[in-house]
Amino acid sequence: MKFTYSSKLLWLSTAALSLGAALAQPAQAAPLAANSQDVYIGGNIAASRAPGLGGSIDGALANQGLGSSTSTGTPGTSGGLRLGYRLNPNLAFEASYDRIGSTDLQSAIVSPAADSASGTWKAHGFGLHVLGIAPLDKQWSVYGRAGVEQWHTSLDTASATGSTANVSTTGSNTSLALGAGVAYAISPNVDATAELVRYNRVGTSSTGSSAVNQVNFGLRYHFL
Repeated sequence: MKFTYSSKLLWLSTAALSLGAALAQPAQAAPLAANSQDVYIGGNIAASRAPGLGGSIDGALANQGLGSSTSTGTPGTSGGLRLGYRLNPNLAFEASYDRIGSTDLQSAIVSPAADSASGTWKAHGFGLHVLGIAPLDKQWSVYGRAGVEQWHTSLDTASATGSTANVSTTGSNTSLALGAGVAYAISPNVDATAELVRYNRVGTSSTGSSAVNQVNFGLRYHFL
């Protein structure tokens, strides 16, 4: 049986969430350690991939009366912010701000006139997530992430010759988020994280949409 990227990520995040939930039961039965609960803030840099975006942008341009064939580059490196509350060593909740870096595009316009256009596609979003955490030792832990993200996406194109209309559209949509990651405690207050996150859909019919796979590297500061 062949596993896709999304099915592998679903399996990893579900396994980490389930393990964290199972470990949380004995943690709640006994008094929490002094540093079991805390609030933390964090930031990360992110590299994204949006497979199939070009074809979806063609659909968005068709809504504007343009027949096209579009190719896209790789989204630029972006960043994000995290505000979290760790309920116990195995469970945390996060609010997030995430960005999909600006993606360059080139469109060959075939109707209503022969033309070419260039432009950008980009998105930013706010999310709410639950994390199931499985500590491995005093420094290492793994975690799964599941949540929802509200995305705001924009598509902007400019004609090379002026014979067809420029396009500037925006849209908003809600996406599911699944992820799995690893954390390393640099000190009692600071840890470093690396994770994979998949958003099932970013964008709308008016802007073009795609599933987005994102790799994040970040730092978190815990107010113990």
